Amino acid sequence: MSDSNKPLFSRPVLAAIMLFCTLAIWLLNLTASNSTTLPTPKVEAWSTTSGIPVVWLKQEAWENSNKVELRFVFRSVTTNTALIETTLAMLMSDSLPLSTASINQRLAPLAASANSYYDHENQVIGLTLNNETDYLLPSLSLITKWLKDPDFKRRTFDNWQTQRSKSPNAQHVLEDALFFDSAEEQVSKNLMPASLEHIVDYYQSLKNAVVAIYVVGDLTLKAQQSLRTALNAISQDFKIAKDPAEKIQHEPISSTIQQNQGDLWQTRSAIALKPVATIKEWISLQIWGADLVSTLNKQQHIDFVQLALTLSPKNPWAWWSIQYSNNPIITPTASNEKMDQLINAKSLVFTEQVPSVQDEKTFQALLDAFKTQLETQALSPTWWSYIATQIAHLDGPLTLEQFANNYQEAVNSFTAEDYQTALSQLLTPSSYQEIQVYQ
Repeated sequence: MSDSNKPLFSRPVLAAIMLFCTLAIWLLNLTASNSTTLPTPKVEAWSTTSGIPVVWLKQEAWENSNKVELRFVFRSVTTNTALIETTLAMLMSDSLPLSTASINQRLAPLAASANSYYDHENQVIGLTLNNETDYLLPSLSLITKWLKDPDFKRRTFDNWQTQRSKSPNAQHVLEDALFFDSAEEQVSKNLMPASLEHIVDYYQSLKNAVVAIYVVGDLTLKAQQSLRTALNAISQDFKIAKDPAEKIQHEPISSTIQQNQGDLWQTRSAIALKPVATIKEWISLQIWGADLVSTLNKQQHIDFVQLALTLSPKNPWAWWSIQYSNNPIITPTASNEKMDQLINAKSLVFTEQVPSVQDEKTFQALLDAFKTQLETQALSPTWWSYIATQIAHLDGPLTLEQFANNYQEAVNSFTAEDYQTALSQLLTPSSYQEIQVYQ
């Protein structure tokens, strides 16, 4: 055989090359299956004529969508949560001048709607708009009249005071126990009816404590111009929020409050968190929350569990409610210990006792479920408006632009070690509060 007809590689070398290629393809497939493809929205910013920051988030997937989310974020600090609740409820009611219809009844024919959110640090007025000119222009005209000078009516205030629950809000009680006075002292304050004048004054305090305006969705050039004009008009007498003087808060001490006697019917729990500074810390709380709900829901004596994460910039916290079934609580024995083992809700605030920290398979299953859910959520303008106003804060360590640019890398590189480190940093077990309700 001439040299030209000799094989380039010997059989052993060819076998090694084929094995190497097979391994390389397997590794690429493995990497691809563990990675998540997520959109990277673009963020633009400008200011209104009164100096209020406006942040606009858009992505290519929304170019054929007519949905736009608009959010006004305020930081008017008060410990009187009943005042915030009542003001926003009245604003969402018949607060247009010379109108008996709610704002949402007026917006519905324009394919638009309004909503509100508040916690102990932030207040948000939200609008969902249609970006088509025939809908957008009259919507902007309506909300300009509404937000510039709402009409808080006496009859609406009286009706609200009559219909409002006389029992203390469990969320407010837990919140106050964590961050302000003792729960018992705050109950009476939260039940005190505010006057109509207090409502008017508090709305003015909102206008004097604006953090930013967020726009999420696609806008044509004409729609952009119309929106800019409307935001300039709405924010004409808005003022930027000043950093509030740091309130000296008590260091929360773990406690349990028992309400009534009889069979345990419900428990409500809360824990203070450290401020979220990175995307991986945010991911960790999503997995921890899913683990907490899943773990407790598996127990036979529990009907359901609800969890809420309030990731405000300075004093974030988590709270959850457990509703118990009418079945008697089973005491674990040697035979049923694995199936019916009772897990105390308080144990889940200790990092080393969290099931997804203890077990790699549990962690991976929750992470995979989170990634799958995120792929859908990241295409929604509503979800991004939530991230903009309740997760990434303009004056915090994690901004919306940082989140948008880096969340995919954070998700794809997230590990069990990242998870454990983040929970150790974020959870403060010594702050745990619990209210036990018997009937």
